[in-house]
Amino acid sequence: MTVDIMDGLSELTEKLESIKLQQKVLNEAEALCREEIQQFMQDNGIEKEATTHGSVRLQQRANKQYNDIIVHMEQELKETKKLADDLGDYKILSYKESLVYSLPKEEQLF
Repeated sequence: MTVDIMDGLSELTEKLESIKLQQKVLNEAEALCREEIQQFMQDNGIEKEATTHGSVRLQQRANKQYNDIIVHMEQELKETKKLADDLGDYKILSYKESLVYSLPKEEQLF
């Protein structure tokens, strides 16, 4: 590849790196804010509330434990699907192309 193309790609990946680092910081801040809101709501007996900035509600999800027969069937299905993948026993319906990006590791920086 020419230097111009590599420079362009380098600029774009630098921009993506910055965005991904900002997302990481924002995700951590969001998690902390959610915890604070949840604690505030629990402390004040609030289950659901709407504000000018959005609405919040407390939601519970059940942790389920299925009987041994269902657990065994699920495990067998996973093993069967893995075997089919390994043997190529499937039909490809279509492909979806996407970009895979990883933040640079400190030892990879040059």
